[in-house]
Amino acid sequence: MHSLLSSTPRNYTIQQKVKYRLGQVGTKLLGAVAPEHQAELSRDYNFDAHVFHSQFASTHYGIMIPDLPEPYRYLSYASVIGDVGAKITKVSPKLTDLAPENTATLVHGTALSETNDAYKIYDIQHQLKFQQSPFRIDFAEDSSLYEEDGNYRLVSNLADLKVDLTLTPTDALTWFAHSSLYQHFSVLMKYSGTLTQHGKTIEISGLCTLEHWKAISVSMLPKQLLTHNLTLPLSSFSYQVVNLNAEEQLVLAFISFAGEPAYTAVSYRHVDGTSIQYEQAVFEVVALKTESLMTPDGYAMEVPQSFRWLAHHAGEKVLEILAVVDTPYCYGLAAGYVTSYQWTGEFKGQKAEGRGYLEFIDRR
Repeated sequence: MHSLLSSTPRNYTIQQKVKYRLGQVGTKLLGAVAPEHQAELSRDYNFDAHVFHSQFASTHYGIMIPDLPEPYRYLSYASVIGDVGAKITKVSPKLTDLAPENTATLVHGTALSETNDAYKIYDIQHQLKFQQSPFRIDFAEDSSLYEEDGNYRLVSNLADLKVDLTLTPTDALTWFAHSSLYQHFSVLMKYSGTLTQHGKTIEISGLCTLEHWKAISVSMLPKQLLTHNLTLPLSSFSYQVVNLNAEEQLVLAFISFAGEPAYTAVSYRHVDGTSIQYEQAVFEVVALKTESLMTPDGYAMEVPQSFRWLAHHAGEKVLEILAVVDTPYCYGLAAGYVTSYQWTGEFKGQKAEGRGYLEFIDRR
């Protein structure tokens, strides 16, 4: 059993200290954005896929809704197009014989979805279509995400999930990374539309997030360097979304390098355009599920039963929540899972509770 994931570095041994330092250097090299730099970055963005930019080889699109009504609970739409070559994203040869640079994965479902329904692997060259202006991406005949009259549309037609949503962007933008090697951002969106699953159609509306990255990839290296199956030691990952109410949202992220924490961030957004990355953030897994989950490629992954977040800003505690996962995990977020949870705690000194969306990968 691994130690419980935590954003607090252990640094007990020289090896742990070296791994931690390497992780800190690596995140800076990739352009991880510090809280004090958020306001300095451009508010302009685009959703161009990497195929339109020679310096990149991987793209991500994600739409996450954390608080759908029962029994749906959450909506995931999260893709990795062109494997970056990290442990947390790598698609096992046991699952596909496509080359990493030609492999796309998409997990698209709700709490009612099982892995076989929600997770698909696509041949980028033959099954995906890209359009730069206006932006559009099609995953075979399964789903389309595209720009329309200043908004964005998600239209999906899976066997047991049909979605037709209009996403209206706010001015609240969060940068996770901003460099010539990696550009990753999240936009607070208002959404409305319909969801159909298990033969029932409901109307839904609220707050969601639309995510995008363009990144370099191991596949860009000379082929002679790839004969030893080079993999970047990004070993654990969690991304989460919490809607505090009809106007406020949190996005929370954690990444580890070779088992040591490398990046932890909690960001607050408001529909009025406010976007703040809190100065200090702590993430801790409190307890694991009693049994590991077996991934489709045969990896026994330990996943959280409960975890906590703590955030401070300007010398004051602004957030403390305890979360309990109450929804089955669904495989397909890169090399890990999506699910949802209930949380209780405090936000800016007031008691609060709600639901959250969870992405979790632990490939240590």
